Amino acid sequence: MLFTTKTKPFLSNSPPSVFRSLPPQPSLHQIKQTHAHIVVSGHARITVHLLPLLSLTSRVPFPLRYSLSLFNSIPFPTVFAFNSLIRCHAKANSSPPLSLSLYSALRRRFLSPNEYTFTFLLHACSKNSKTSVHNQLGVQIHSHVIKLGYACHVFVRNALIHLYFECCDADSSKRVFEEDPLCSDVVTWNSMLAGAVRNGDVRFAEKMFAEMPTRDVVSWSTMIMGYVQNGLFEDGLECFRNMREKRVRPNEAILVTLLSVSAQLGLLCYGRFIHSTVEAMRFPITVHIGTALVDMYAKCGCIEKARILFDGMVKKDEWTWNVMICGLASHDCAKEALALFHRFIDEGFRPVNVTFVGVLNACSRSGLVGEGKQYFKLMVDGYGIQPDMEHYGCMVDLLAHAGLVDEAVELIEEMAIAPDPVMWATLLDACRLHGFVEMGEKIGNKLIELDPTHDGHYVQLAGIYAKVRKWEDVVRIRELMSERIAGKVAGWSLIEVQGKLHRFIAGDREHECSSDIYKMLEKLGLKITEAGLLTETA
Repeated sequence: MLFTTKTKPFLSNSPPSVFRSLPPQPSLHQIKQTHAHIVVSGHARITVHLLPLLSLTSRVPFPLRYSLSLFNSIPFPTVFAFNSLIRCHAKANSSPPLSLSLYSALRRRFLSPNEYTFTFLLHACSKNSKTSVHNQLGVQIHSHVIKLGYACHVFVRNALIHLYFECCDADSSKRVFEEDPLCSDVVTWNSMLAGAVRNGDVRFAEKMFAEMPTRDVVSWSTMIMGYVQNGLFEDGLECFRNMREKRVRPNEAILVTLLSVSAQLGLLCYGRFIHSTVEAMRFPITVHIGTALVDMYAKCGCIEKARILFDGMVKKDEWTWNVMICGLASHDCAKEALALFHRFIDEGFRPVNVTFVGVLNACSRSGLVGEGKQYFKLMVDGYGIQPDMEHYGCMVDLLAHAGLVDEAVELIEEMAIAPDPVMWATLLDACRLHGFVEMGEKIGNKLIELDPTHDGHYVQLAGIYAKVRKWEDVVRIRELMSERIAGKVAGWSLIEVQGKLHRFIAGDREHECSSDIYKMLEKLGLKITEAGLLTETA
């Protein structure tokens, strides 16, 4: 029996009604049911009944062999049939020559290709555009586009622009666009924007964005993503402000991206602005937006707000739980983090690498040595998770700062992966705290040898000498630091004050308020001296 009572009936005896009854995106099983019904009803060799099936298989990446069998069963394939199969090849990321062979077969049958033929052909080439051979195929198709008069068709032009950007040939993309920019729609402009952003040419994308006659949410989203992906976070946030002033409704991707940026940079004011946008526009708090909000508030120091949002979320996934566990751990809320971890397990979730990073960090920051060892063992033996650098780093930090420096060294020596400088620096700091001068000297000199331009290693080693009042060694290390990092390019820091971002570097005097800033630093220096901390920091 073809259909059982468990399957919702959507077929009738008339083949045309079969297609009307199918959902917009049918499953492969439903398509095969329909195909079987057509065969049983005696319409298996009627082209008009097979073409819709072939078209349906071209919209989603179904198995290519099934699409080929459908195509081969059509007695007299039309341009529509060829277009559908070329599209199937593009969806399946087949080699471009296969699509081109179909195009050649179409021409041999004296059929005339249309704009869809070339659009699908160009998409097939752009998905496999990393070799020069496939690039040449794209150029050949472009020549046919011009010869047959489809160069001004919007779909074809967009596909050409996309192809050349994928081939890292920005100049050809620009030439295609500049042939007739007045005939371009917003999709064409967006193709240029997206291509420029993918190539890292943000300034050209800016120029295009400024010249666009109309912009949609995709235009704004592409520009914001371009800024963020190229490290221009301030520009991305400012672009979002401009977008809101133009009353363009953002999409979820923009909101999640900017919340993540605010979290990474600790920009609470911007994060709150984005949150207020979510509330003002009555966006539903989806799992992605909710998780991004929890992460932003946790990383910006508002752990109570993060917890309120977390508890208020109707639906949470494993990343929501992981973000909250890690957030609580970073705020020294070990008891709450570990309790949440056990709730996470009780809810039926399985912990992953990052879950145990949060758990071990909670133990490390609160000095829970016994618990840390138990969770480390649970991770390896209970869940089969192999420790990575972050897990080992938490355990080394936990042991070292508890004074178990020898045990920390033993763990490092037993690691399956090579320790990174951060781990040795953690051990060096523990030596400073607990007065292990001899071991600290060895580790400090090793770190300086590994990276002579890292000023933190010199400062830590000088701190060890200062702890035991070896002032000559303190001076020697300070002088060595001055000599070796004199030519180092300073990194910049970022601070948010009253909604405005300020950049600065060490020794910077270009800020408009630098005079007041240095006066405040002098006052802080005096406070440090009065507190008796100068011997460990000077």
